[in-house]
Amino acid sequence: MSRRLPALLLCCLLLAGSVACGDGASDGAEGPTLEVFGPYRDVEADRFVASLDPFTEATGIEVRYTGVTDFVSDLQERVGEGNDPPDVAIVPQPGLVRELAADDALVPLDGATREALAATYAEEVARLGVVADEQYGVPFRASIKSLVWFRPSVLADRGWEVPTTLDGLEDLVAEVEDDADLDPWCFTMEAGTATGWAATDWVEDLVVRQAGPAAYEAWADGDLTFASPEVAGAFATFDALVLARGRLAGGRGTAVQVPVADGDEGLFADPPRCALYKQASYALSWMPDGTRVGPEGDVDWFALPGADADEVPPLVVGGDQAVQMREGPEAARLMAFLAGPDAGRPWAEAGGFLSPKATFAPDAYRADVDRELAGLLADSPVLAFDASDRMAPSVGSGLLWDDITGWVAGVLPLDELAAQVDAARAAAAAEREGTAVPAPSSTTTTAPG
Repeated sequence: MSRRLPALLLCCLLLAGSVACGDGASDGAEGPTLEVFGPYRDVEADRFVASLDPFTEATGIEVRYTGVTDFVSDLQERVGEGNDPPDVAIVPQPGLVRELAADDALVPLDGATREALAATYAEEVARLGVVADEQYGVPFRASIKSLVWFRPSVLADRGWEVPTTLDGLEDLVAEVEDDADLDPWCFTMEAGTATGWAATDWVEDLVVRQAGPAAYEAWADGDLTFASPEVAGAFATFDALVLARGRLAGGRGTAVQVPVADGDEGLFADPPRCALYKQASYALSWMPDGTRVGPEGDVDWFALPGADADEVPPLVVGGDQAVQMREGPEAARLMAFLAGPDAGRPWAEAGGFLSPKATFAPDAYRADVDRELAGLLADSPVLAFDASDRMAPSVGSGLLWDDITGWVAGVLPLDELAAQVDAARAAAAAEREGTAVPAPSSTTTTAPG
């Protein structure tokens, strides 16, 4: 059974804090009230709300947070036919930020917010929120997509070791496959209209490892097709390493039907049903309460290895940006707060948060695992921003998610996926060139925080 809270209970929990579920009205509250709209739900929503409490205490401005599962489609509907944008939105996709800016749906950041950005962020990180030389976004949370979680006791009891290369990972998977009690991988991907993103994360990690950062950038920018050997090869590796019969707990059908946030249940089952679980750093928020992380804990992690054991592997990273969607001094003050040095500290103290701010010191994180992950970001020579999130939303957050779900389910051949997505990317690029709003490059050689 899912550990996720039902929507009504989530709303009640948020009402107990400084936010409420609803349409943005003030509900009779004294003083100004802002609505923030975003993808955080359940535990993440609670911790985001707590991170906004210092702003309300300092300004008297109430903030109401609305978190939804189908974030991209719901936000597009509110901005389009609904004509009811929130004051501020938390957006995980730079491609969507670019589209909203092209549609004049965003408010450029004011001087105070730009000053706060310059004081707290590295230039290449702040640049992720720039569209057509105008700053719209405030990076709020960073995430590492390239993590593999495992139960230390499961590996130790069977004499298995953490792999240091992709070939070593294949060897480990083959060993687990021979174990009658375990399957190698847990992997699920159902997420409403966002179903499919978990599979794109796998492919992205394999493209940057097997084809290299330059090829990854070309692919993310639309200069390398899905039909290319580099990208098709990553799909083939994902298919053989994870999705092949006997390697995935529950099989392909389970993968596309079970909620993505429940993907770790087989890892924590008694007895466990899988040995390995690849998911981003924010998966910590989905794990059972009280989970201890570390070599002696309930679960531990390693970075998905690269081709060479002597090289630090590249990391695929994601990031959530705050954007202002309504004019007004109160919304501008919230944006300046989010860009400032202290935004996100309550979440970091609670756990499950990585800040993209250059001024965010390691001692701001309560949990050892968060400090370790922040160090991983700092040490990685290549940070490749999530490619599908950089694509036009109609492609990266729409057609690609749909098609890769069909491919995982075994109903859409890879060549058809490639043909459809490549054609859609070409059309989106032609439309974008007509609006003269360029897509930012975002692979960096320095950490986002």
